[in-house]
Amino acid sequence: MNEKLQAVTANQVKLPRKRTASAPTLPDPLRNFNDLPDQAFVRLTVVLMLLGVSRSTVWRLCKSGALPAPKKLGSRIAVWQVKDLREVLNSGSLWTHSASA
Repeated sequence: MNEKLQAVTANQVKLPRKRTASAPTLPDPLRNFNDLPDQAFVRLTVVLMLLGVSRSTVWRLCKSGALPAPKKLGSRIAVWQVKDLREVLNSGSLWTHSASA
């Protein structure tokens, strides 16, 4: 009887499944940022990953003038021109402005 009980409980025990760690996928514009033409536009998610900051920090940098203001394509869509982002990144002046504005 003890063997039957062990067999039943062994079948009922659910082992946790192994989670496969999927590598975070980069958006194509970020992966190919150097190959994009200067006239191309990128969305907020690309800017976030490019700078490694939060949404609120991006908007704070725009307000302080450290980051160029985005072009609005609609009430909820903002895009930045690749040329403007490259100029800011290459100048090294991104963090020299006061972001407390």
